[in-house]
Amino acid sequence: MTTKVWGRADLNETLLTRRRNGGREEQKQLLLTKRRSALTGAQDEALLASQADVAEMLRLVICSDLRKTLILSLKQGTRTLPGLRKKTRTNSTAVIHALRELEKEHLTCQDSKRNYGLTNTGNIIALQLENFARTASAITQLGKFWLEHDLSGIPEDALKNLGCLQNAEVLTSTATDVFNAFWTFIALVEDAKTIQGVAPVFTPDLFEAYAELAAKGTPIELVVTSEVHENMLELADQSTVKEPLKTNFTLFVIEESPRTAFTVTDYFLMVGLFRFNGSYDYSDQLLSYSADGIRWGQKLFDHYVRASRQFELP
Repeated sequence: MTTKVWGRADLNETLLTRRRNGGREEQKQLLLTKRRSALTGAQDEALLASQADVAEMLRLVICSDLRKTLILSLKQGTRTLPGLRKKTRTNSTAVIHALRELEKEHLTCQDSKRNYGLTNTGNIIALQLENFARTASAITQLGKFWLEHDLSGIPEDALKNLGCLQNAEVLTSTATDVFNAFWTFIALVEDAKTIQGVAPVFTPDLFEAYAELAAKGTPIELVVTSEVHENMLELADQSTVKEPLKTNFTLFVIEESPRTAFTVTDYFLMVGLFRFNGSYDYSDQLLSYSADGIRWGQKLFDHYVRASRQFELP
């Protein structure tokens, strides 16, 4: 083994080289830190500018009934100034001022014939504004129903499209007819051509109604909990229409216990929810006959089917 003998000159040169390298590394780290700070500062400025732009957009669209009316009116097609004046029941000066504000944000434009219309971004804003208006309508009309029930069984996507239920009504049981909602449902479902539903709660009367409909050839698809599934198997064993059940009855079993029970058919949607204390509310049911409401219910059913597994009746 050879041991290197360091002279004073060699040692000084080595130390000097290390200092130089260390200094270069420090300068490199300092430059990187300054660059990161500059980037962070630029990003913060961009974020603040973006927030300011969003605030201005919200002010334009939401804080003025006139501008909202103009946007929703132009969503239906281009209009002349007299047409917009008539639609908004406002004078020309106010309409022109509102249109100029919207034009600054590139939401509206004017064609060669001096007709006013929405730009591409304006049309996107109009769609969101329309959805917001529909949702607000559904909330205000059915406010008590939404406030007094657990909504955790309705996924976020469905809540975003709650405006589809703006024309729904609430069936409420009374002291003299505590099963009003249930028997209304039984009467309605008898005329259904297709039935899909989620059933975390179940009754023998409901099973009997479904069994009779299956015997008539009505296709039925149900998502049920494990507990409801076991009860249904017992009832199926005792049923006199067991073969039609196998043919026309499709069961999906879900591990979780959905906090909503609903049925969607070819012509109506009925939704029931749980109370905050965990009990199911049999007395209040939401009923919708609209095409939007039915599509909303079908998407909600698909959501629960994806979270379940199919089970064949024995």
